[in-house]
Amino acid sequence: MKAILFASIVLLCFSSTVMGDEHLTLASEIVQKAKSECASFEGGKFNATEQTITLHDFTGDGRPEEIVDASQFSCSTSASMWGGSGGTFLWVLVDGKTHEFLAHKWRVVDVDGQKVLLLAVHSSECSDTVGPCYRALVWSDGFRTIR
Repeated sequence: MKAILFASIVLLCFSSTVMGDEHLTLASEIVQKAKSECASFEGGKFNATEQTITLHDFTGDGRPEEIVDASQFSCSTSASMWGGSGGTFLWVLVDGKTHEFLAHKWRVVDVDGQKVLLLAVHSSECSDTVGPCYRALVWSDGFRTIR
């Protein structure tokens, strides 16, 4: 599965003519936009790792949703094009909609069959003090969280 995702990303990054725009998934569109942003900034060279797009079933319908992790992007002319002190962009694609988050790190855990998206976020989301801060999100006709 990782090989298939990696091959898709490589094709997307190196040959946008291989796939017409009508065949791009939302995840592929996000990666393509990042590639274009990089190229438009001083002619940067874009790279994405095989972990850029991962699959997780948040809705419980047996069809996995895609997560696009911008921490897996790099651009030769910019160190912080897709993130900063607040975290790096993370897009979760569910039922044709894009849910955008900022996170320093993230992980999906299974709690009694329910997928939970854990985000390590900027400490300002928890309080005025510096220290670790996490958000836990679950899908229930939209992402739900307690802050």
